[in-house]
Amino acid sequence: MEILGLAIVVVLILVATIFVVRFLAFKKPTEYRKDFVSSELAYNIVNTLLKTTSKDCSQLTMTELLRDCAQARSITCNNIYNSCKYFNETAKTILGDTLTEWKMNYEFSVYINPDQPLIKLGAACRGERKSSTPWPTPIGSGNVYTKLDICG
Repeated sequence: MEILGLAIVVVLILVATIFVVRFLAFKKPTEYRKDFVSSELAYNIVNTLLKTTSKDCSQLTMTELLRDCAQARSITCNNIYNSCKYFNETAKTILGDTLTEWKMNYEFSVYINPDQPLIKLGAACRGERKSSTPWPTPIGSGNVYTKLDICG
């Protein structure tokens, strides 16, 4: 009789453990964490993009190319692209290989005046967006801003 009582206790503990594991394992992540991760992702991608060294443009950083794009456009890469075109194509490749590959919609823009972007990639976000703070890059007459919005 004692063995039967012990078996019932073990079964009850086993059932309780299964319920606890099931609810903890399949718990949806909290929304505030998801928002934080998306905004940090946007920030980190912009930061990494601007610190990236160009492969085909005299080892200049993307920040240096961006400055030239916003001012003189005097740098030519591979005797083909000016600094704006090179920055645009490189950003398109990097964002395409990451965010597009991960099936994340985004809007990337580089501007001095938000109404007249120098470079614009992706589609405008409809509804909710997680944004990087506009990243200022000093130029002679003020700043050029780089911003990435991750939609959703």
